[in-house]
Amino acid sequence: MATFIIGLAILIVGAAVYGRFCEHIFRPDGRQTPAYTKQDGVDYIPMPKWKN
Repeated sequence: MATFIIGLAILIVGAAVYGRFCEHIFRPDGRQTPAYTKQDGVDYIPMPKWKN
């Protein structure tokens, strides 16, 4: 059980560190996604925030 808890903690910490690293490298910008720029009501439909 201790090994499971330690492994879970490593995964959580690793995800947080890797997420910050990727955000620093790729730098998200304010561009809109294709769901908004190519909105046609069939293939490109923005999802409501509560479904994300």
